[in-house]
Formats: sequence, structure tokens, C-alpha cells
Amino acid sequence: MGFVQTDGCRLYYERHGQGPAIAFCHGAGSNAATWWQQVPYFARRFTCLTLDQRCFGRSRAAAHTLGWEALVADLLAVLDAEGIERVALVCQSLGGGLGLRFALAHPQRVRALVSSGSSMGIDLPEARTSVARYLASAEGGRVEQRALGPAFQDSASAFAFLYQQINGFNPLVLERAGAELRSQLAALNSEAVAVPLEQLRRVACPVLLMGGEFDPLMPPALIRAVSAHFPRAQAAVVAGCGHSPYFERPAEFNGQVERFLDQASSAHSIASSSIRGRSP
Repeated sequence: MGFVQTDGCRLYYERHGQGPAIAFCHGAGSNAATWWQQVPYFARRFTCLTLDQRCFGRSRAAAHTLGWEALVADLLAVLDAEGIERVALVCQSLGGGLGLRFALAHPQRVRALVSSGSSMGIDLPEARTSVARYLASAEGGRVEQRALGPAFQDSASAFAFLYQQINGFNPLVLERAGAELRSQLAALNSEAVAVPLEQLRRVACPVLLMGGEFDPLMPPALIRAVSAHFPRAQAAVVAGCGHSPYFERPAEFNGQVERFLDQASSAHSIASSSIRGRSP
């Protein structure tokens, strides 16, 4: 674990395991601790990076600095600090917007992109409307807590409580900071900073878009609609859960992501071998 100094923020991150690198990017109601069911699983084969994005967890920064460019620069600073040239991005909700913009800005650094429960901040009006409706209805630190699937809250109350406690590490639970951050989060979802749909064709790496069957932010129909705009994307819906499959159904989430990363790695190896085998 450690910190890296970025523009206006002392950014907290952790590194675990060895192998090809994965960076986990959390959602608006969370922080690095939320990946506790992913890191032990993937660290068997992968280098796992988790970070508290600016204004969340231990990465304290002024609310007005929370913007897409700053988030992309922060992630780049962590990768550079750790000497990681290429990474797979596994992203949840807000993190999906970061992952997409990082893949567009630094395509040579991204080998695969997984986005779960995320509109990715793209210029798709129905996706923006869905996220805005949810953010307007959420209160303080319960931005993601209210998005858990009903069955999960009923059958796994201890885990639902843990989810709430992890979210409680964030300044969103403080009245003043929460109001400022909610305003910034709404701005991140605005049309003014949305990624045009045609730019999605520029994402060269394989993409996996995931979502929960009962996600109030990004229901399955929207997940499938977004996936159609990428040249190399597949969609997967996790049955019976809400906004956070990585937390509600970790075994299924981890298995699907691992298979996707293995497929992406195999496809890259085949393509590289084909290029090397061509006659000059």
C-alpha cells in the first residue's frame, strides 16, 4: 500500500499479487476496500491494484477537483508509480466512466476493459436519464446502498451491512462534503462531458459490459444497448442481483471476469503470433 501525489490529491492505492496487472476502479458510493472479494481471488494469478479515487476513502481532495481528466490522470500516476505498462481495467459504476476515458486517452496501456453497472458517461440520453434519476433519489452515503438487490438485502443482511459500512468511509456521508460531491457527480453524468457514441468505435481492446438483473441505474436492456456501440464488446447479465454483482454475486462475477481476461489474453497472443509470422 502507498500514496502517490497527483494534482491536488494524495492518492491512496494498494498492490497485491503477481502476474498481468488488473486495476480495480470503484463506484461513486465506494472505495478500494469494496474489492475485498476480488483481490484474494485474482491475486493468485494477477497483480491487483486497488485505489481510492480522489474524494473517496483515504484520497482526500477538494470536491471541485473531481472531474474525468483528473480521474484519468490519477490512474495513470498509479500505473507509472508501479512501473506497469499495460493493464486490464475492472470497473464498477462511476469507475466505468473512468475506464472508458482511460482506454480512449491511453489505448496502448489497456489490454482489456470490464465495466459493471455503468453508463460510462456516454452520450446516450436514456442512460444519462436513468443515472440522473437515481442520483436525485439517493441520499448521502446511500448512493450505492439503495441499489443492492432486494433478495441480497433479505438473505445476506450481514454482507449488506458490510457494504454500507465500506461506503461509510467516504466524505459522501458528511453533510457538507456530500452535497458538494453529489453536485460534482451529477456534473460527471451531464451531456456536456459525455463521450460521443462514435468515439466508442475507437476502443480497440476487448470490452465486457456487465450488469445486474435488477440494477435500477443500468438495467439489462441498457447494458446491451451500450455494448452494441463497441467494436469488440460482449454483454453479461448477472441474475438475481442489483447494481453491484461484484459484491452480491462475487463467485459468478469473478469467474466471468477471469474467463474474459483469459480470452482477451489468448486473442492478443494469437494476433501477435500472426503478425510475427508474416513474411516481410
